[in-house]
Amino acid sequence: MTRPRSENYYEARGFSVYYLANAVFNIVSRPGVYIRGIEEILGDMRALTLMRPFHKYTNLHEFIREISTDIVTEEVEQEDGEYRFLREFFRTYNVVCPASALENEDAFWQFTSDSDRFHRAIDELTEEVFHVLFNDVGFLQNFNRLCAGYIEGSGFGEERKTQRGTLKRVPIPAWARRAIFYRDKGGCRSCKRSLAALINQLETERYDHIVPLARFGANDITNLQLLCEPCNLKKSATHLPVSMLYQRAIRP
Repeated sequence: MTRPRSENYYEARGFSVYYLANAVFNIVSRPGVYIRGIEEILGDMRALTLMRPFHKYTNLHEFIREISTDIVTEEVEQEDGEYRFLREFFRTYNVVCPASALENEDAFWQFTSDSDRFHRAIDELTEEVFHVLFNDVGFLQNFNRLCAGYIEGSGFGEERKTQRGTLKRVPIPAWARRAIFYRDKGGCRSCKRSLAALINQLETERYDHIVPLARFGANDITNLQLLCEPCNLKKSATHLPVSMLYQRAIRP
């Protein structure tokens, strides 16, 4: 019996995962309320990150990481000095933090600057939150609409853009097609037709950009869904809402 490769798995620690996922969800759902923080994550030259074609550390990873870091460390700016949430994060992720690092803000940020383990722990937490949100395609549509606004408004990255300013179409890598096929359980997200028989024929045109490239969508795995050919042709470059129906694990 072959052992599963560790890189194919992440460890579920359970540290406030749904609290953080809910925070990210709320920020994306009500961007006007949080626009200043969103600008710091996606705005200005950071929009170049949104334009990367099919990077395994996705646009959503970057977004989650920034928000999670802010939430995990926000107690440092408070005056009570108890750091309950932060200490629990350290305990859960085996981050060794000397008491001197919690004496003041400067000491803490110096510690985070020097500690590789702290940053790996944030990455591990990010991966777990990503797993929760990646399965919510309605959320992904809202997130990618948000990203599209920054791609449209950016005045740089011309080498990745068409003359119209939208991102150029690039081949969807096999790892991305495979991940979307399994996330969507081999079925068209729109009409629910099973595409399982096509598992060895992963055709690029069936991997639809949720926010179309023509509407400044990103070449990012979080912006993909599985559609059958008729639904793909019907959608074309329109802004149709994604299906909110998900396959039951147990039929009633």
